[in-house]
Amino acid sequence: MMAGIIDFARVYHDEIALSSAVAAASEYALLNAASVNSSAGAALAATLSGIVANANGAAWAGATVTVNAGPTSAASGGSTTAGGTAANANSCWCPTGSAGSPTWGSAAACGSGCTGGSLAGKFVTISGTRAFSAIFGKYGLISSMTLHQGTMVQVQ
Repeated sequence: MMAGIIDFARVYHDEIALSSAVAAASEYALLNAASVNSSAGAALAATLSGIVANANGAAWAGATVTVNAGPTSAASGGSTTAGGTAANANSCWCPTGSAGSPTWGSAAACGSGCTGGSLAGKFVTISGTRAFSAIFGKYGLISSMTLHQGTMVQVQ
């Protein structure tokens, strides 16, 4: 029973730490909403993925960030990969789905109505992952797994 308690406490701690890292990156995105454009979007994406990936030590977690259906940054194992189409960051969107895999649809007029009642705007998606290795996994109480946290922030 003690083995289960130890692993449960460890996975709970890592889940909260990952959630906090994603929340910190979300707050940074909100404070830097002016950077959601084609010229600064890639730098913002890289900064946000770095916040999540290195929140509790170098290469502590993996991260994937998309700035408004445009620039992307993926951090894994200490390396970062940039991608996406920078020009898309200048448009407004009505994304649907989850933060980990949104469907962006077509660009829309900023402030226009979206299906579901929300308004078209500029968004940043942030996803974080962290591998958890159970110390006492062979006892079957808690097994090794990958933890996931994600959010989609509307910055405009």
